[in-house]
Amino acid sequence: MKASKLDRVRVGPLATVLKMYAVASEVERVAIMLGVIEGSEARVYSLYEVENLKGSPVKFEADPWQVVQASKTAEKYGLEIVGVFHTHTSCPASPSPKDLEGMKAWPYVWIIACKDEVRAWVPSEGSAREIPLEE
Repeated sequence: MKASKLDRVRVGPLATVLKMYAVASEVERVAIMLGVIEGSEARVYSLYEVENLKGSPVKFEADPWQVVQASKTAEKYGLEIVGVFHTHTSCPASPSPKDLEGMKAWPYVWIIACKDEVRAWVPSEGSAREIPLEE
């Protein structure tokens, strides 16, 4: 299913972890979200943190080898890559122009966290549409 067709994402107890990532670093952190898509809902069961090769407070580049390892881990456990999680070192937790470019290459759920909020987005007609993030 295309991410643009999703209408919500459930993260369960990972909600607390997502918030902690946002306040625990001065550079953007990034993780691949593993889970399942059922109907119009993505369910995130695990985060596979990958290195931000940019080491930057305003942009990220996920280590490609680690992304492959995340995919292999998902496959091993009968899951799939359902999205990308990353932090912003300042709010708001909405897609930057670079994030919108990334969504073209990675048309998944994108969860973005900053110190005050965590929000979920899906690519939509060259932009992004916010979807509810539920525990």
